[in-house]
Amino acid sequence: MRHEAIMASGGALVGLLFCYFVSGSVRLALIAVAAVLFVAGLFLLSGKLRRAVSTAFLFLLIFSVYGTVWFYFHADRLVALSGETVRVSGIVTDCEDSDTSQVTVNGNIGGISGKVVVYLSGYNISPGDKVSFDAEIYELRDSAGFSASDYFNPKGIFVGCSAESGVTVEKATGIYAVYGNLRDYREKLTTTFCSYVGLDAGQLLSSMLCGTSDSLSSSIRTTLNRSGIGHLLAVSGLHVSIVAALVAFLLRLLSAPKAVTFAVSEAIMALFVVFSGMRISAVRAFIMMTIYLLAPIVRREYDALASLGCTIIIMLFISPYSVADGAFLLSISGVFGICVVEPAVSKAFSIKGKIRRTAMCAACVWFCILPVSVFIFDEISLVSVLTNVVLTPFCTVALVLSLIFATCGTPVALSFLIEIAGVIARWVIKICDWVSNLGFTYIPIKFAAVPVVVTLLTAAVVLVLILTKSVRKAALSALGAFSVTIALIFSFYTLDSGTTHLKITSDGDGYLLTIYQGGECLAIDSDGSYSNNFGYIISEEGLTAVKAVAILDNGTANYPSYLNAALTPDIILFDTTASTHGNSETELIKLTDGSTLSLGSAEVTVSGTCTTVTLGDKEILITDSQVPDEGYYIYIANGVCVTNLYGEIMVATDGVEVEMTG
Repeated sequence: MRHEAIMASGGALVGLLFCYFVSGSVRLALIAVAAVLFVAGLFLLSGKLRRAVSTAFLFLLIFSVYGTVWFYFHADRLVALSGETVRVSGIVTDCEDSDTSQVTVNGNIGGISGKVVVYLSGYNISPGDKVSFDAEIYELRDSAGFSASDYFNPKGIFVGCSAESGVTVEKATGIYAVYGNLRDYREKLTTTFCSYVGLDAGQLLSSMLCGTSDSLSSSIRTTLNRSGIGHLLAVSGLHVSIVAALVAFLLRLLSAPKAVTFAVSEAIMALFVVFSGMRISAVRAFIMMTIYLLAPIVRREYDALASLGCTIIIMLFISPYSVADGAFLLSISGVFGICVVEPAVSKAFSIKGKIRRTAMCAACVWFCILPVSVFIFDEISLVSVLTNVVLTPFCTVALVLSLIFATCGTPVALSFLIEIAGVIARWVIKICDWVSNLGFTYIPIKFAAVPVVVTLLTAAVVLVLILTKSVRKAALSALGAFSVTIALIFSFYTLDSGTTHLKITSDGDGYLLTIYQGGECLAIDSDGSYSNNFGYIISEEGLTAVKAVAILDNGTANYPSYLNAALTPDIILFDTTASTHGNSETELIKLTDGSTLSLGSAEVTVSGTCTTVTLGDKEILITDSQVPDEGYYIYIANGVCVTNLYGEIMVATDGVEVEMTG
């Protein structure tokens, strides 16, 4: 059963991945190939191999058909509504509080079942409410510094809507009211935690418990990711297991029957999953825990591998779009490392002892998620195994204390619990900050060849395991593949360190010019509104230091956002003077006409709304005021970049990146 389940889930995963990333006739071709492979496996193979291969190809065929039908009747039809005004009605599943609230509605969109995002303000909308309105549908498109398709599509959201009218709101009742109250309580916890333990520690505890990582400052998120424990911000199996263990412990004290224990555990775990924002990793853990708790009731032995396979199939059937969700792929890869790879490797190398097994488990998980990580993240931590062994136990203690405090309603009498958790959180932040500042503890994945190479090396390791049937040889091959990957990335990074990069990001209302070489950079922001885009670039390019940020206009209103960026700038220059708001790490100075900044061999001069970058005998003028008459230039207007860099004029709508050496 265990092998059939995992082979079936593998076939389902591959079939939906193809359906997600391709369309039209290619999907039909995939179905035909899957059918041929299934029939060939039945006739050409025998024994266990035929059963395993035929199972994989059968589910590849089934989910290829299912994915094709689902995407046609849902995603493709929703996108086809673009430009039309339709009636939208449904339940609010998510709501971001701001001056203009971004609301996710799950329901009927012009006669089609699906999800949509819309910006509504002034209606006092909360999760669980029922809304209805007329609006124009548009396809979600990527913008400067933000990939809408990568963010929304894996959540099942393929369209947005605007120009809404006739908005009606029905406040949540019944089960939807419970849903809304849980989500509201989650938001209140962040404020409560921060009031007891301070902003940074409070936000970290809230992020670990509730999955509200968006409230955490980008600098702390960056240090946690670079230290290798960023996964703690995703509500996962650890969190759900803790909830299940606490409930089971209490019910054992009461000598409750197995059926009662199962029912109560299911209800509380379900409430926690809703409370945590329905994170896909938490849903995965909930299904696996359900199978685990159900096994003794139906008198079956629990098998983690079979449970994982069944969970994958269930989740992909319910939400086919989750096949491209990075959290889902990382979650199942990590569980595979814990449940399958670690026991096999520890047995092959005769590894015993709790500490050694824990370290090996962390290493196996790291290796299993690496092929997924290089496609999702911009950086990978090289000290993840060490930091997880050392810090995760302390974070687990902080998580349990926070959970008890929150479950009891945050009473003052139990405030000592959250204060202890706060002490742990502050030390974790300090240690992660120290680790990430070492520089060699992480490496950026900004080269297109790296994911391809890692995929090929992973396939080679699997091939070694199939041909030799030796876990020991496969493990050594994986270690060699890892060494090759690290050497390759370092080689690319070293070769690129002498190149100066100019990157223009624009959304139509202004622009951000980022100039970087090696790990250092400086930025020119036309109006101070591009700090979020700058944060993406820092992560994407693996930058380690920001020498300066110059804000050409309205700096006094927008500069504080740069003080909370992933990397704090050494200097911020403004068109007018400003105070530091208590931040002593950044020097704030007045931007004057002709201000000059240096980065490596490049020199940057700011004059009015124009910026000149000089490198060797090449001089590039960047401006949004008017098209220069001569010379090398980049002109930005309404999100369009007009460039004259190589003797010909070119137009780009998705930004410009220029490489210069000298």
